[in-house]
Amino acid sequence: MFNLFKIEWLKIKTYRTFWILFAGFLIFFPAGFYLMAYKYMERMSNAKSMEENLLKALLDAPFVFPKVWHAAAWTGGMFFVLMGMLFILLITNEVQYRTHRQNIIDGWSRMDFLKAKLSIMVFFVLVSTVLVFIMGLIVGSQFSPAGASMFDGVHFVGYFALMATVYLMLAFLVGILIKRTGLSIIIYFAIVCIVDNVLWLVFTLRDSQLGYYMPLEAVDSLVTNPFKPKIMERRTVADYTLIIAAGIYISAYVYIIINYFRKTDLKT
Repeated sequence: MFNLFKIEWLKIKTYRTFWILFAGFLIFFPAGFYLMAYKYMERMSNAKSMEENLLKALLDAPFVFPKVWHAAAWTGGMFFVLMGMLFILLITNEVQYRTHRQNIIDGWSRMDFLKAKLSIMVFFVLVSTVLVFIMGLIVGSQFSPAGASMFDGVHFVGYFALMATVYLMLAFLVGILIKRTGLSIIIYFAIVCIVDNVLWLVFTLRDSQLGYYMPLEAVDSLVTNPFKPKIMERRTVADYTLIIAAGIYISAYVYIIINYFRKTDLKT
């Protein structure tokens, strides 16, 4: 797969849009997270009003160890939508410029093409996960008191990696099925921002927990908003069941992608 990745890298390394979106995540996430942490800790350290002290008590310092891992994972997820958009562009461009056909004419199998795209997806997940870990370490080290338990909540970095994988697999599926860049991006954002949230609302009525098993909500619920007070949390589903659900969705996406691409007409 590494050889396939090298070929994919040759395709994208001169692609300006790739560098704009990729650099956007690499720059805006660390800068945004650090600035948010700095402003929050500065304000809370000088809290004087009753409202500020109440907020401080409710949120319980999300930028110190071990809670900073949760905050870093959640913030990284907010910016990760750039990577989903980028991945769709890379897939649909293959159809638009017919390079997927040329790869297969030159000797690749259809599975080789999918593996090459999968290698790029793995690259995106690894880079973003390492960045989340580094930012959690930097921010936590700066704002935590001496003796804080540094790695107690580091499992949230793993949750972020799982969340990133699910989101990119969905982008992979949408790009393969729709093939048109603009329409694929619109549908992807509609699913991420609207459809998944509506389904969550419908299936969590009357204190039902079914909404937490929705395709994206399963991983979103592993990395909840760290600024939401715990008393507002309604989920009773265990983390390990959501991890299993995410694994099932990933497997389903892979199955659909492989079976569809094996049968699809590469001329369209």
